[in-house]
Amino acid sequence: MDRDEYAGVAKATHWLIALLIFIQFPLAWVMDDFTGLQKFKLYNWHKSIGITLLALMALRLLWRLVRPAPSLPLAMPKQERVAAHLTHLALYITLLLMPLTGWAMISSSNLPSVLYLSMPFPLIPWLSRLPDAEKKVYFDFFQAAHGVLGYVLLGLIAFHVAAALRHALILKDRVLLRMLPRFLQNGGYLRIAAIALFAGFAALGATPQARAMEWSVNPAKSQIAFEATGSGYVTKGAFKQFRSEIEFDPDTPEQTSVRVSLDVGSVTTGTADIDSALQGSDYFDPAKFPTALFVARGAKPDGEGKYILNGRLTLKGVTRPVAMPFSIDIQSGTATVKGETTINRLDFGVGPASVAGLTIDKDVKVIINLVAVRLDN
Repeated sequence: MDRDEYAGVAKATHWLIALLIFIQFPLAWVMDDFTGLQKFKLYNWHKSIGITLLALMALRLLWRLVRPAPSLPLAMPKQERVAAHLTHLALYITLLLMPLTGWAMISSSNLPSVLYLSMPFPLIPWLSRLPDAEKKVYFDFFQAAHGVLGYVLLGLIAFHVAAALRHALILKDRVLLRMLPRFLQNGGYLRIAAIALFAGFAALGATPQARAMEWSVNPAKSQIAFEATGSGYVTKGAFKQFRSEIEFDPDTPEQTSVRVSLDVGSVTTGTADIDSALQGSDYFDPAKFPTALFVARGAKPDGEGKYILNGRLTLKGVTRPVAMPFSIDIQSGTATVKGETTINRLDFGVGPASVAGLTIDKDVKVIINLVAVRLDN
């Protein structure tokens, strides 16, 4: 093997890591467009590939300690040498931090994760054992870091690929050849390899469809409530704790994304006996089903400032389609949202048809009143 050429292990890990990255970014961009089991599978493929990337990066670093990279050409200007070394260092750091922050997100989340859809995902012990409130803080931090690192990685890859193409097509030196497999190192195949690199970069660098504005709900000014009727009596209640992830832009309502998780154990009606009954297994049963989840993609206009969300509600382990009509008023970056719909509680196994001979209506009105602030960053 030539002294100015990378070893076979370095080449194999380099191109395998590149291939997995080209899979990861498109997967991350589209997996939220799916629902149910398909979405679960795509998310877990993304997580599984991420942990594989971490293992490959560890192998690559160990190999580099055993077999250092070949020296850059002596004719290369000093500033280009420095830029090349700094870019490689930044790529190594980012390619380690990306899967590490993803692993930390998995470990600080209460959602199940399955490694390659076949075995429980290994978790970071100290994160997975934290109380839920502390997990949420860590999860939000690592999620934000993971997103920022994704953009950093895209920029570094753009610079790295542009430099490789410059060496291959303009300078015509051996810099790119050092990392290519032997069968691609003759002149004819070099152009094919360069074109493939460019095409892969173009696919990776293609900006996904612009996402809608993100909104942060103010829980102190917001409420998710319900009204149930039985023998002429109306019971009103609300959920004191819920989490929401909302993306909405009135100019592109079809890109709307809503995910609301309710802590059903936080239900309150103001009447102790009713609250106690709602905590039982006949009703919300928070001991077994602690959260209810509403997920929707895309909103349909239904008049001036009015829309309809067609989503799916999961309650007590049962998932059903639910349409939520809502109105929204946006003033100076603050949105006021009002919505109301009716669900059949019996579809979700919530409560009996009657209590002590008193009929309870199966239809329950769900009312949302939200105040949210646009996240400009």
